[in-house]
Amino acid sequence: MIINEISDRELTSQNKELSSFLSSEITSYKKEIQALQEDPRLFRVFKTNDVHNDMYKELYQVVTDHQLKSNFYIVDVKGNILLTNAYKDNTAQIYYDKYLTKVNKNQDRDITFYNEKDNHAADFTFLKMTAPIYDGNKVSGFIIFDLQSNQLRRFYENMNYTDIVITDPFGNQLFSSKRSLILDNGKIGVLSKKGYHTVSSSIVQDEFIVHSIRYEGLLQKGFFFGFLGLFVICGLMVIITRLFANRIARKKTKSIDTLLSTILDVNEGRYKGYNQLEEQDEFETINYYLHDMILSKNLLLSENKEIHIRKTEAEIKQLQMQFNPHFLFNTLENIKFMIRMNPSSAEELLLKLSSILRYSIDNTDQDSPLKDDIKYIYDYLDIQKARFEERLSFTVEIPEELGTTPIPKLIMQPLVENAVKYGIDHVEHLQIKIKASRIGNKLIIMILDTGSGFTQSRLQEIRDLLHTTQNPSNHIGIYNVHRRIQLKYGRSYGVRVFSEENKGSLLLITIPFREEE
Repeated sequence: MIINEISDRELTSQNKELSSFLSSEITSYKKEIQALQEDPRLFRVFKTNDVHNDMYKELYQVVTDHQLKSNFYIVDVKGNILLTNAYKDNTAQIYYDKYLTKVNKNQDRDITFYNEKDNHAADFTFLKMTAPIYDGNKVSGFIIFDLQSNQLRRFYENMNYTDIVITDPFGNQLFSSKRSLILDNGKIGVLSKKGYHTVSSSIVQDEFIVHSIRYEGLLQKGFFFGFLGLFVICGLMVIITRLFANRIARKKTKSIDTLLSTILDVNEGRYKGYNQLEEQDEFETINYYLHDMILSKNLLLSENKEIHIRKTEAEIKQLQMQFNPHFLFNTLENIKFMIRMNPSSAEELLLKLSSILRYSIDNTDQDSPLKDDIKYIYDYLDIQKARFEERLSFTVEIPEELGTTPIPKLIMQPLVENAVKYGIDHVEHLQIKIKASRIGNKLIIMILDTGSGFTQSRLQEIRDLLHTTQNPSNHIGIYNVHRRIQLKYGRSYGVRVFSEENKGSLLLITIPFREEE
């Protein structure tokens, strides 16, 4: 319906334009012919050649003034041509034989229209307009305008799928853009045919009918098969889309199930490791980050667990210090001896022992100012010096501005204890030097002793141990301090060991420098 309405609207517009043009041109020719019939010079062309030039110019100007060009003829009653602009003058003779003799008998002033269809292909004439020329009441000859079809061609050449047929009121062809539209008897033959859409208009007082014709059967078939093809394509697209959608849905469902299974395994503590999804799966990104998150979580749990273990070990070590029978026994024996020999020194040792015990059992803070830990070391070494006397000496160099720097509590104690414990029995005199300094954003604590040192193999063993996260040996002093620092500050910090057998050892503690909190 929509296609027919659009086609009818377009065809009506085209027919209206052509009808208006033809009506205007033919009516104008009629008026010119009627004016020429009244011109007294016209009948004189049959008597003298003097007016031939003037009349020729007059007739030629008529042709020039019209868009629909024509050939004109002035012929006498016998068909002899006196004036014409045509190159072929035999057409007028044929015309005379068929029609002009009849006009001559009628002696009618009216203009007569003829379709010279026998010469249609030869001279492109689609309409002849003929009128008698009178000398009084006698017909002297005829004036003829053969309207050419050239100008009509632009109407159907510029109209897609549209043909033009011009007929008289009885359907006889005057002009046709396509021969197949005309029957053998010369009448238009498509008006009642199925598939043809025709718009017709009468012009020049119903003398002519202009038909605009379009064959829409092929167009309708084209639309039908086009719509059918489009329907089939859409159907296939729907089927293919559903197939792809189902496949993608199954794939996504499988990926989601895998992710849920992974999460369930994590919750139940039986995570099996990275399970890669199919390639080009956007859930693979989530899966990868889930795996990374699980690893990070496990690592964090592991580190927290280890921190807890180290803290517990440190606390155990402190408790061991509190009740170290050898240290406590030896210290008390010294105090007992000195009470008799040197009561003031005994009292001083007793105060230092009390200070050590008080500091070691105070677990309220994990960090202490450097000066507090140094005070603990002083007390410890003073007690040891009271026991070993001249065999032990020590120096401590701590810049005053570093005294308030917070450090992990008792971070130096295990190392100083090891220096005394493993060094004093193998040398005649043991010297311990403790020094702290700031280098950039780091605090460096040096513990140097002149003990027996480590053999090269033992030194390598200790260094290898410091690169592990597990300590299978029974030597936990240096390892615990190093591990506590790395767990607290990261792998950029810790303890470095330098030693040479029979010459002593150097331990460097590196931690971040922090201002007083």
